Amino acid sequence: MKYILRILSALFALTAGNISAQAILNDSAIMGPGYANQIFYDIKTGAKNSASVNNWDIAHTSVSRDNSIRANHMSGLRVIQYPKGKTDAWSTFDTAGWKTWSFLWNDIHDHNKGAFNLYNDMSKWKFGWGTYDVNSKEVTGDSLYLLAWEGTAKGTYTKFVKFWPVVQKANGDLVFKYANLDGTGETTDTLFQSAAAGKMYKYFKFIGTAKPNREPVSTDWDISFNRYFELSPNPMTGIPEMYAVMGIESKRGTRTSKVFGKPVNSITPDSNWLVGNYTKSFKNDLTGIGSGWKTFSGTWSLSDTMSYLIERIRPSDTSYWLMYMTGFSGSSSGKIKFSRMQLRNSLSVKDNFFGTVKVFPNPASKIFYLTLDMPKIKSCVVSVKSLDGKSIISQSLNAESSWNVYTISAEKIPAGIYLLQIQSGKRLFTQKLVIE
Repeated sequence: MKYILRILSALFALTAGNISAQAILNDSAIMGPGYANQIFYDIKTGAKNSASVNNWDIAHTSVSRDNSIRANHMSGLRVIQYPKGKTDAWSTFDTAGWKTWSFLWNDIHDHNKGAFNLYNDMSKWKFGWGTYDVNSKEVTGDSLYLLAWEGTAKGTYTKFVKFWPVVQKANGDLVFKYANLDGTGETTDTLFQSAAAGKMYKYFKFIGTAKPNREPVSTDWDISFNRYFELSPNPMTGIPEMYAVMGIESKRGTRTSKVFGKPVNSITPDSNWLVGNYTKSFKNDLTGIGSGWKTFSGTWSLSDTMSYLIERIRPSDTSYWLMYMTGFSGSSSGKIKFSRMQLRNSLSVKDNFFGTVKVFPNPASKIFYLTLDMPKIKSCVVSVKSLDGKSIISQSLNAESSWNVYTISAEKIPAGIYLLQIQSGKRLFTQKLVIE
């Protein structure tokens, strides 16, 4: 009995370290008919900036130590590797048989792997389109590309140019050359690093030769509602192909994690574990949220068991947010409705048998999340009990993978102070839970 009282006393002393929740904030982003605009969103302030999805063709990184060049496939641009020579073949560029060449697509998970630099050979300092010089710190272009713009009818093309990324200078400027296939209209241009100060990319559009200032500074947004191509079953045929989808992308450095209503194997430990916060599955993934939160079967439907944790990083402020989608109009207006809630970090509770246990938010209202790192057990029973021991809810959980995130409904629990108990065999873990 004395042992139980000591446990309860210690649990009630933890209130200052628990995660607390702010009010659930309901919001929406409207991309417009046909998802015409990319919406840049600040998960904390709710501020929005927008830019046309199609007002650029290529984007070059603002990180001078990288050499990523991404393509905007939504503008119709298709990037095709030239196989008949290196840069010395510029004047003899021959397109015979071009439809059989390699079509290159952006990596949708890694910001640093655009269509032009997917394949690297570190042993030769070869980075996709160019080779790095360790002395000059420059990347010199050694590859040519055919750029083709696909029209509204699949397989028809409206414009072609040949393209040569000439050099990425040590300061991050990108010098490139392009021309019509017959050699006319040859132009050398530069995307200046200074034009992307505080931003992720500098942009160029070949039609009209524009350099759009389309992206807000990185401190003004965390995620964006966008349109991009990914390998996906065509909704008409069911056959996987590169298909245009509407999804949510993360800014470089913004880490996300999926939270499911049941244990899932997709939340797995990896090199990007976030030790000491809500889950070890945070990843710096461009489409960590992506497009999978909705499905189409005649009409759009949303998953009611899937939400997302977002790590918002600023120079003097790191905060954690829960986000889940509540409505989607499709392409008619491109409106996405969602809710978000800030979570505050807490002191994790460690147990020799159950591992590290976290409950958030705490206090909770409609739902709360439980993360378990259960190295020694395969299953357990989670119960919420009143202080006099009466069971309010009880749920069995299976540890299908390490450090799972579980969603538990609290809608039927009256406001008050409770005990959250986790039991496996004769082992018991108890923590205070507040329902508001």
